[in-house]
Formats: sequence, structure tokens, C-alpha cells
Amino acid sequence: METYVNQVEDQDRQIADLQQMGVQKDLKIADLEKELRATKDEAAKALINFDYEKHDITQDAKVSAAIAMYKIQLQMAAEAQDPAFEKSSWDVEGWKARLAELEDDDDDAEDIPMLEGGDAGKDQGGEASGAGGDGAAKV
Repeated sequence: METYVNQVEDQDRQIADLQQMGVQKDLKIADLEKELRATKDEAAKALINFDYEKHDITQDAKVSAAIAMYKIQLQMAAEAQDPAFEKSSWDVEGWKARLAELEDDDDDAEDIPMLEGGDAGKDQGGEASGAGGDGAAKV
């Protein structure tokens, strides 16, 4: 009978140990799930911050490019007013290609007006000057 009581007590201790291990396992799982949620939140915040930084850098680059294009445009307009300036030195096609590339990069970007048509591209005689004799666009 004493061995039976010892066996029952041993089984009760084993059951208590198993229950305690189950509680510890549940606590560990809860801690790991909490840590996983926190890690996912940090990753999401990092991606959002990365997207904002990327957007800011892209916008700054586009603004800088637009400013450079406007400076070139102003310089070309000033040069177009000077009858002694050799307009064939302008890289109009290259400038148009770069402008098209900038516009393709962002469909939302403002259109940068070109100096086509108007009086700015005409010399004193009223005729538009070309950029070389190869059929380049008139400025």
C-alpha cells in the first residue's frame, strides 16, 4: 500500500510539473508573440520612413533639375536676344531629351515650358535660327 501511495504522489508531482511547464510554455509563447508584433511594427515604421526619405530625395533632385533647366532656359533666352551670339552651339536636342526624361520620371511633375515659338527664339531678321543644319528644332 505504501508503494501505491508513493506512486500516486509521484504521479501528482509529475502532473504538477507538467502543468507548470505548460504555464511556462504559454507565457513564453505570449512573450514571443508580443516581441514579434513589436518587430513587425518597427519594420513597418522603418519602411514608411524609408519611403518618405526616398520621396524627399527624389523631389529634391527633381527640384534641382528643374532649377537647372530653368537657368539654362533663361540663359538661352538671353542669348537668343543677342544678335552676335552663335545659336548653333546650343544642344537643343540633348536638352529636349533630358527634359523628356525628367517628365517621364514623374507624371505628376509640372511641365517645364520650352522656348519654342515666341519671339525669344528669333533673330533680328524675324527668322527662327536652327541648331545646326541637320533639321534640329527651332528655338
